[in-house]
Amino acid sequence: MPWVILLVVIVLGGVRALVRTAAWRLCLDPEDRLTLGSMLAAFLAGDAIGNVTPFGFLISEPLKIVMVRGRIAVKASVAALTLENLFYTTTIVVMLVAGAAALLWSFPLPRPLEIVSALVLIVTPLLMAIVAWVVATRRRVVSGAIEWLARHRLAASYLINRLPDIRETGDRIVGFAARRPRAVVPLILLEASYHIAAVAEIWFALGLITGVQPPLLTAIVLEAVNRTITTAFQFVPMWLGVDEAGTSMVTSAVSLGSAAGVSLALVRKARVVTWTAIGFVLLLMRGVSVRGAAREADVLATAK
Repeated sequence: MPWVILLVVIVLGGVRALVRTAAWRLCLDPEDRLTLGSMLAAFLAGDAIGNVTPFGFLISEPLKIVMVRGRIAVKASVAALTLENLFYTTTIVVMLVAGAAALLWSFPLPRPLEIVSALVLIVTPLLMAIVAWVVATRRRVVSGAIEWLARHRLAASYLINRLPDIRETGDRIVGFAARRPRAVVPLILLEASYHIAAVAEIWFALGLITGVQPPLLTAIVLEAVNRTITTAFQFVPMWLGVDEAGTSMVTSAVSLGSAAGVSLALVRKARVVTWTAIGFVLLLMRGVSVRGAAREADVLATAK
């Protein structure tokens, strides 16, 4: 029943978007509240643009800010979205490490896949440790870099003029845990729910595709692979070809066959296409063209 697979996967895709939107909203200070509906529309529109352009994250996140501009101060929405991405990235690290470890220790792998898994186990925690150090020590990385460039006359004048705003945004980010300690655990739970829904999507879809319900560990491994692909290949619109090749390689390694991997990737592609189309509709309902949205993404550098 292909339509059942598609329906469940599409619904779970909507749940994941809603969960991350709720996490973004929780990162706002109480006085900066936006409605969940308006933020969900911004989230879907931003992801839609990111999915179909080679700029990925670099354009999707600024567009989310553009979509809520006028309802909330840019500094507040930038800080909240950055925080949500930090929490999201933290849970991705856990997922990648768990998936890579399970893949290495539970399945016989071809040499290239073994090397990639080992690199994920080594590099990912190292990068996260650096981010954690920056946040824990309250380092002003962006404003500090601009100040250094300004001293050497290398910074653009508009960046120097925006330094007070950039510092304030940075202070909102690094001071969040001290300012809102009760929000930290709910945020982690929301981000974890995103990955739980993703694992459930794979587990359910593979069961219907192959006729045999896979072990939960297999679904976790495949979700870790999916996160790796979507993170590393942001520049490939909708991950065309990359997702199919990567997923089929792993399903072959875990004895499910390459056809199951290709089918799973295509089901996911249908989910991405569906929610991308909804995102574009929401974008157009706001009266923003695709070209205009991309042009307005520089709001992070110019708005107060």
